[in-house]
Amino acid sequence: MPDIRPFRALRYEPEIVGDLAAVVSPPYELVDAPVAAELQARHPKNAVRLDVPGDEQGDGPDDQYRRTARTFAAWRSDGTLRKDPRPSLYVYEQAAGGAARLGFFGRLRLEPLGPAAGVISDDRGPTPPRDDRYKLLRATGVNTSPIVGTYADPSGEAARILAAATRTHPIIDLVDDAGIRHRMWSLAADGPDAEPVARLVAIVGGGPLNLVDGRRRYDAGLRYRDERRMSRSCEEDPAFDYILALFFEAPAPADAPAGEPAGSSLPRPPTGLLINPLEW
Repeated sequence: MPDIRPFRALRYEPEIVGDLAAVVSPPYELVDAPVAAELQARHPKNAVRLDVPGDEQGDGPDDQYRRTARTFAAWRSDGTLRKDPRPSLYVYEQAAGGAARLGFFGRLRLEPLGPAAGVISDDRGPTPPRDDRYKLLRATGVNTSPIVGTYADPSGEAARILAAATRTHPIIDLVDDAGIRHRMWSLAADGPDAEPVARLVAIVGGGPLNLVDGRRRYDAGLRYRDERRMSRSCEEDPAFDYILALFFEAPAPADAPAGEPAGSSLPRPPTGLLINPLEW
């Protein structure tokens, strides 16, 4: 069964970067060179600099990934990115055109995909270069964007827990270039929210998770995990055994696009809402 954990996310410090809408970027598959240049001109610390390593004149092999690692380290050192003080799950809402979708971010333990696994894959999205996400992960030691998985909850309890979390003040509230509103709330695992966190973990971990977006990122995570295990085999429950995941309840089959599995067309949030540290 899926193993889901709260974690201490790295997030932008608003007092340093200002408007969070200026530092998020679209998912990396949607970013070409002109879009990347526009985003960097919008704000020098836009998340595109971490998620889409760009080539520069005179670069040798993989120099763009080493440059990204230096940028990430600098932003950690100067306070641009700060780690939350307590392990949490992060409730997330997308809203546009009068419709809204609720889910949550957490860590998902990596395991090889297969018929007997807790994670199955229906990802039919575009295929990026095979090594790009692995090289970025290896250089930075963080997940900059999540995989997306769907779960079934006939009881409706998970939906009630998520809805209750939205009655408090969000820690993130922004509107992106497409007019989609993104809000996020944190549920700390060691405070008053410990019980709803435990229930969410139990509900979503009680059945198979359908991977609908992020197969390449998932495969890169497995490859990175196996590499790290060779050098740090004595570490107990290391962070690199997990991957950043966004969990949504699967829509009813009747609501899925014709010919596609339920949940396959879920949009991914902008990069920069939060980062999952694996080595920091």
